[in-house]
Amino acid sequence: MPAYSITSAGLIPSMLWALLLLAASLNAQNQSWDRLKCTEPKMSVLRGNRVLMACNISNTFQYVTIEWTAFGKTRTIFNKMSPGNYRRDAWQLQIQGGWAQLVITDAQDTHAGQYLWVLRGLQKNITSFTLSITEPQDQEEAGVQKLLASSHSQGLCPSRFPSAQAT
Repeated sequence: MPAYSITSAGLIPSMLWALLLLAASLNAQNQSWDRLKCTEPKMSVLRGNRVLMACNISNTFQYVTIEWTAFGKTRTIFNKMSPGNYRRDAWQLQIQGGWAQLVITDAQDTHAGQYLWVLRGLQKNITSFTLSITEPQDQEEAGVQKLLASSHSQGLCPSRFPSAQAT
């Protein structure tokens, strides 16, 4: 008969469990959640306009992967480490610190579809965007819409209008 009453099979799992709880507790105290914030998940733009999809987290991105699903096929358009500015076809991806943005400067029908983002900061975050491209009503409306989109993207449109003064 053994000289001790505690079996090693029961002691080791108990000690391992205690160490795991301690590590999780220390990890939770030293790191914060990413707190993901993104632009609207569903967007519709006129053909030829600029599209911006963006996400921010409270921590630094380690990597960003963007998959695009359209016409029955899924394609990885970016799988990049942070930071950097990347370009593939009409897509431009910019990653800096805790923000990432995907820009399409001249949206066409071929850009429509579902964009799945896999974002890695301290945690893995997954979000998606749906982009649809619409046809302008007529050429005059298309010109006005493009002019408005261009002036807004250059910061020329005021964020709010001055209040009217009573006379």
